[in-house]
Amino acid sequence: MKKNYLNNPGSLKIDLMLRGIRIDDPLVKAWACGTSGVDILLPQNTLVNIPCREEFTKGSPYTIKKRDGNYLITDGAEEVPVSLVPRPEFYNRKTTTGVPFTSIAVVHGSYTVITPSPRCDFFNRSIECKYCAGNFDVKGSSNVTYTVEEVIETVEAVLKEKASEIIYLSIGFSESDDGGISFLKPYLTAIKKHFNCLVAVEALPPKQNHWIDETYAIGADSVLYNLEIFDPELFEIICPGRASLIGRKRYMESLEYAAKIFPNGTVASHLIVGLEPPGSTCMGIDYLTGIGVVPILPIYRPTSSRALRIEPLNAEIILPVYKHLYHAVKKSGVNMNWVRDISMVTTPIEVKTLAGDGASKTTLVENFYKTKIGIKAAWGLSTLRRKLRVKGSKDPSDSKH
Repeated sequence: MKKNYLNNPGSLKIDLMLRGIRIDDPLVKAWACGTSGVDILLPQNTLVNIPCREEFTKGSPYTIKKRDGNYLITDGAEEVPVSLVPRPEFYNRKTTTGVPFTSIAVVHGSYTVITPSPRCDFFNRSIECKYCAGNFDVKGSSNVTYTVEEVIETVEAVLKEKASEIIYLSIGFSESDDGGISFLKPYLTAIKKHFNCLVAVEALPPKQNHWIDETYAIGADSVLYNLEIFDPELFEIICPGRASLIGRKRYMESLEYAAKIFPNGTVASHLIVGLEPPGSTCMGIDYLTGIGVVPILPIYRPTSSRALRIEPLNAEIILPVYKHLYHAVKKSGVNMNWVRDISMVTTPIEVKTLAGDGASKTTLVENFYKTKIGIKAAWGLSTLRRKLRVKGSKDPSDSKH
């Protein structure tokens, strides 16, 4: 029996990410310019990045149409109104040094991801993660490092256009005790000096916990140590570099410690759906929420550029995992309002429409954090909390963790 996901934006987002969309309109096809897909706003302000160029999308039941100036997504039987997310204007410009802004930053809804250096030493050692074909690849770009000035210029362009609310600094693997935070520190401190904005940091777990204190003290509002795979055996097979040079245990220790340092709901970790049995992902969700960490569940979609070729799961199998995610986060009391509105992944708050507990209505608190006043309040509270905590803490160099 054919499943209809069009009447629920949460399930529709997941099915669209799995199956992609066919674009017949030449104007829409030209607008869907990036290899990362097309950003669409579904009902209930649900943002999704939909694959549209990969081979598997040719078999998608979904198409996008334009009627009377408005856009619709249809599966051939039913349809829902949607909006195209405008391409940021700064994508067409360059820094004063001639670097295209698109080489430095990519907007994914409320987050703009900035990778100051695309280098990841896992590739140099031939122990890269088997699923990886994303931001990090040393081929032809191992020596590229964008300057603090170039990054600041990029952030200014992002914030001036109001393209997103949060700057997401990311780094690949480098063999250092700090997990890469020393490299990111000049960028982070400069952003905080020049702009009133929230900054998330995606790094590797440091070898000692005092670097986590340091990450918070220098201005990070959120931190991600992405475990990716919860199953111990599959973690070693799929993530050989992470397993041998960091270790699954260290990921867990770092996440648990960070959740005690950072505000509730601002420590997160990816678990990739489709790279391990759904039951294992659910066990990972329970573990992470149990230590105060927000699980983020990107969907693995094999493509010709990725080394790991597996048969993707379908929405019918995956949806119960996302329902479990929402209930686990809610039960644990972890704040859902920080990690939200990201086109490339489905966050806990987006799947409350699947939860079946009357959760389809947006609460006043959730609406508040989407307003300009709410964003400023979040930034102000984060800054105040950091000042109070850092003032009352010991010098990071004295930590024995």
